[in-house]
Amino acid sequence: MYQISEAYRAKMLDQIQTHRLTGVLDDTITFTGDDVVGVSANFQASDKKVNIGGVYTSSLKLTFLKDFLDRGSYFRKKITISDGLIVGHENDEPVWEDVPVGTFYINEAVWTAGKMVNITAYDCLSLMDIPCSLDTSFGTIYSYCKYIERMTGAEFGMTQEECALLPNGTESVAPYIDNDINTYRDLLSYIAAFAGGFAYAGKDGKFYIKNFKSTPDLTIPKNRRFSKATYSDYTTLYDTLSYTDLRTGQENRVGSGEWTEIRLGANPFIQYGNITTRLQRLANILNACVPMQYQPYNVSLLPAFIALDLADVVSFSNDYTSETSTGAVMSLTWTYNKSVQIQCFGENPNFTAVQTQANKRISSVAQSSSNNQLIYYNYANVEAFTFGSNREVPVAQFRFVAAQLTTVKIFHEFIFDMNVDINNNNSYEIHYYLDGDLIAYKPYESVNALSTEENPIDVSICRDFFYVLRDVAPNVFHTWEVRIITHGVISTTVDVDHCHITLEGQKLFGESTFDGFIAVEDNLDLYDFGYPALSDFTDSAEVKFNVQNDYLLTESGDYINTDSGDRLIL
Repeated sequence: MYQISEAYRAKMLDQIQTHRLTGVLDDTITFTGDDVVGVSANFQASDKKVNIGGVYTSSLKLTFLKDFLDRGSYFRKKITISDGLIVGHENDEPVWEDVPVGTFYINEAVWTAGKMVNITAYDCLSLMDIPCSLDTSFGTIYSYCKYIERMTGAEFGMTQEECALLPNGTESVAPYIDNDINTYRDLLSYIAAFAGGFAYAGKDGKFYIKNFKSTPDLTIPKNRRFSKATYSDYTTLYDTLSYTDLRTGQENRVGSGEWTEIRLGANPFIQYGNITTRLQRLANILNACVPMQYQPYNVSLLPAFIALDLADVVSFSNDYTSETSTGAVMSLTWTYNKSVQIQCFGENPNFTAVQTQANKRISSVAQSSSNNQLIYYNYANVEAFTFGSNREVPVAQFRFVAAQLTTVKIFHEFIFDMNVDINNNNSYEIHYYLDGDLIAYKPYESVNALSTEENPIDVSICRDFFYVLRDVAPNVFHTWEVRIITHGVISTTVDVDHCHITLEGQKLFGESTFDGFIAVEDNLDLYDFGYPALSDFTDSAEVKFNVQNDYLLTESGDYINTDSGDRLIL
């Protein structure tokens, strides 16, 4: 719920309210309610059949009574709207408190015969409807959201610490390579589902990931409803989670299976990891859905309730009993100077039959029947890193499998931001490793700074590199690693999305299950033993593996320990 004063909180329950509308177009042009008619906005967190991972764009519709911009110049212009309420008086003058409705970007402007302009605009999530070619990457929820921010211009409103508090917020994951991520909105949807919530644009114009909860934010008495109000006579209960294993095409379930299930579909971020890791991540998502024990409703309120946000939990006292109906706001429609209509969705658990595992199948990702079809996989870094000189530093690493003996073309594009001393012989060298073996071909380039009175100076370098791997052996994992070593350079930074790699080949596939391969690297600073050295310096490393219990997924949806026969309880 938007942060409002106690005076506003009291006045929003008053049946007599006075409102005003203020707005800004293109960051410079201000307008008021006298300049517009037909102003309304709609916000949504879920389908009526409740799901998580929703990324629904909010819409704004209004009509300007006059031209503010030249015809043809409205597209993508930013527009912000606020709804003000008189919360009191001082010296016989009204005291206004304004609540932001949202920030939107104009999608369409239509002129009418009366020289009015009909505007349709959408929030920052609409900026994500552009192609996304992220096939291979690795990072946390925060890393991916910041990457989306960089690539789309939609600002992310959460800190790294706030993201870490989300379910699975500290997990570093990679998407399954054969996925249907076509746009950045698709990417955000899967990330939000992995966090057990949904993504939305806040009143400040930034996007957030949010979970549903059970604790009420506001209680509304029955005499403060504006007009109609309907309530369901059941409580939603979500105790099962289903997802599609893209390796097998099998739809699997976790949870008790007694009530209603949440469907994750073919989420590419829950495909990797051993069974223990995957089950824990799924349990974290399921635990985020359990609080959704709501009574669905459809209620019309006074316009001051625009202070409500999506997922805010609202309680109502019912007309027919002394009990209350409680549910989260999943849809909110605001109409200026008229009403705020809120809805909570849900399925009746008494009529929701969870089908058996044997009857629930979906097709796996289609594989081409042609051996000659070229397959492309793309890599982009989602985290930035900085390093110094004279040390070989890895900038990218990923693994792939060829289904047949083939040739793989690898295209690289790097952007290096370097801080150089113009008095040094600055240079860098690219090292390629295949399966841990250094390849003899090592691209090398000197770094030349333009003449300047400043020293040191920042230099940005964008370079493309190409390499061909011939006779790549089939049916084994191959590791491709790229490292850089600089000489004379003070520091080098590789920013987010400044490292792009594309693999081209026939019958290429990504990793399947975790196969026990762990790459570990450590760097030690020089150690001063003093003089004379008393003895040799030795060190050792030890690797231990925890005993892993293997579980088998049964037809009934249970995970059974293959050694003990115990059932895994989530």
